[in-house]
Amino acid sequence: MAPSLLITRPSPDDVEFARDARHVLGADVPVVRAPLIEIEPLAIPDPGDAMSLILTSKHALFAAPLGLPLWVVGPKLGALARAAGHDLRHVAPDAAHLLDHFKQSPPPTPALHLHGNHMACDVAAALRAMGHAALDHAVYHQHQRPLTAEARTLLEGETAVILPLFSPRTCHIFFQDAAARAPLVVLALSNAVAARVPRGAARAVIVADRPDAEAMLMALPAAWEIAKRVEGENSPQ
Repeated sequence: MAPSLLITRPSPDDVEFARDARHVLGADVPVVRAPLIEIEPLAIPDPGDAMSLILTSKHALFAAPLGLPLWVVGPKLGALARAAGHDLRHVAPDAAHLLDHFKQSPPPTPALHLHGNHMACDVAAALRAMGHAALDHAVYHQHQRPLTAEARTLLEGETAVILPLFSPRTCHIFFQDAAARAPLVVLALSNAVAARVPRGAARAVIVADRPDAEAMLMALPAAWEIAKRVEGENSPQ
């Protein structure tokens, strides 16, 4: 059998990535969608005296008021913010690069970072450590969800599984919940994600060239070739 693709992104991102992956790998590639995180929007906060906004996830865009200059992470979020009419000032590839940018060109302060209840990088705290006034507010909740029965059945088989992972937290949730017999080929968004893959849990770990969905899609053919080579094996090396 051909390798399968297991997508754990939140909805509707899982549907979009599955569609795009089939454009890359072919319409017949087996795909199982099993979101491990569910996004729940929270109340939109009053920006108060904030002079600038920072977003590190598109899930926070709904809560960003128009009229304030905006700094974001990721080209997809940048495009969405621009289309929504925001005064977009800078798009960084990831939070680390955004903070490097702020060292040279800080935003007007106080700056307000809108984010989820789990953060990989506390941007507001980092800005305060640089001596700049910064606030933050959680505007969506990331609820952990168990693997679906379909995903567990897939992982109990002998067919190789390509597993794209987009965040350190999703990586942690997956390997905490899953006991995979199937050989895994992990496609990690970044080195930070790859570092959360337990030793010996995957036959291979590929890191995307850039921390965005487009780079993940570009890396799929390499993951596919590796998965085909380990097809039928059922124990990590």
